Amino acid sequence: MIGVAAEGSSSWVVEEFFELFKIPWERAVTTRKYAAVLSAGRPIDHFDADSFILFGSSPCGEDRLAGVGIAEVGGPSVVSWRDTEFPVYGKLALLQGSGGGLRHRNGAVDCQYQAGGRSIHRVGYDLFSEVEQLLSEGQPEAWASVPTLDWHIALVRALLRAAGAEFIEIPPKPVGAAFICCLTHDIDFCGIKRHRFDRTLAGFVVRASVFTISDLVRGRRTLGEAIQNLAALLSLPLVFLNLLPDLWNPFRDYARADGDRGSTFFLVPFKHTPGVGPDGVQHPSRGVGYQISEISDLLLTASAGGAELAVHGIDAWRDEEAGRAELAALRSVTAQADAGVRMHWLYFDPGSAARLDDAGFAYDSTFGYNGTVGYRAGTSQVFRPSGVERLLELPLLIMDSALLFPGRMGLSAADAVRRCERIVEHARKWGGTLVVNWHDRSLAPERLWRRSYQQLVAEIEKGGDTWFATARDAVGWFRWRRSIRITEEQPGTFTVSGPCASDGLPAARVAVHRSGSDGPELKFTGETPVTVQL
Repeated sequence: MIGVAAEGSSSWVVEEFFELFKIPWERAVTTRKYAAVLSAGRPIDHFDADSFILFGSSPCGEDRLAGVGIAEVGGPSVVSWRDTEFPVYGKLALLQGSGGGLRHRNGAVDCQYQAGGRSIHRVGYDLFSEVEQLLSEGQPEAWASVPTLDWHIALVRALLRAAGAEFIEIPPKPVGAAFICCLTHDIDFCGIKRHRFDRTLAGFVVRASVFTISDLVRGRRTLGEAIQNLAALLSLPLVFLNLLPDLWNPFRDYARADGDRGSTFFLVPFKHTPGVGPDGVQHPSRGVGYQISEISDLLLTASAGGAELAVHGIDAWRDEEAGRAELAALRSVTAQADAGVRMHWLYFDPGSAARLDDAGFAYDSTFGYNGTVGYRAGTSQVFRPSGVERLLELPLLIMDSALLFPGRMGLSAADAVRRCERIVEHARKWGGTLVVNWHDRSLAPERLWRRSYQQLVAEIEKGGDTWFATARDAVGWFRWRRSIRITEEQPGTFTVSGPCASDGLPAARVAVHRSGSDGPELKFTGETPVTVQL
């Protein structure tokens, strides 16, 4: 059992860290001995453990007792460990002494020493403050490519193992899969025929003609794509006369592209409703030309084919009453018990999660970037935001418009896939959920981002070890993982127990970390408890 002593950290952030790094732990007490005590800013005088891991940027009594000098550095800073670099957003302490390889450009950020008869590994930053920032505010775009929170977890795991602690872990990897992937689609437009003589149609005409020819000349379009766009432009009169199929039919297009991998569609509840932006202004371009009630037949067909339907919210992020109305619009056409939400234009603020929770949404998938791809929360794991009862956050990692739009990353098709390869590699190594958002028009003229999508999906499913799940099922698996309990029946003997996984959800892994070498991974379904002797 690991004891945790955290001074000044909220219960939520400590508990959430150990839902992401799911190992047996408890708030440290003075009446028992631990394999290790992890302390964050709290004195350890009265605790009994084989070893201690002390996080904090300020000097502590043990530093003075061991004669370890400290130089404080204001944040944010960059530290290196093993083969990576990651940011520390708060203060940092540079430490004298023999360290474990965590370094700042000006010196060591960790060290090992003996103080008062205790074996201590000292780390010079405030762990839970860093975790709280990542799960609440997130990372700036400059550090989007780094799964910072996952590196914090990896560091704590490595420190525990280096200290000789033996423990079990429920990693964020279902049995039979290296990671989970959710193919999601924001439906901002549903049919070009809804747009007659408006800015959407005008934009299509310009991009399908002038911009397409320009892209062809610059090598950003193939000749086949250019011909396809020009043919689509010429076909418009026949489309509007109902003599040819609509160019924009996302449910048809993604049924073909995603197949049986599972699709999640985020749907705008009300048309011509731009809502209010963070600046307090209504931006007319945010309003869309359809609403859920107008496409109920398409939605029921998609749902019958296994797709998940969710809300592409307008004002739910800022007003729980608006959220209830938006959720009701979805429930008027589907019998789904649980529904998720992703805000249109990714609007979100520190109180949004609580408002969405109050409105009745089961999960949110807004926490991501408009202008780049990567880890806003520093992790791809589903997590519980602060101040909510039930809502879970499914972080958004990869979005087509961020990758390919001019004015954002503006990458070519090949470069876009290469940029995502590192995210896929990280998912395959450490698990979690890789959430992709490819918009409704992105397979169709004039965008024609089908080639990038197909290459990305092929990269994700390479190796055959990916569980493609709807967002609802991915969140459901993480919700079930959170319900699993690890209890110490007697010293060194642990029992893994919990409810059975819902139908269709895979089992969980039980990883056994023993001194010297790991034990075999075990399988947990909830049908019977699993007992592990360390």
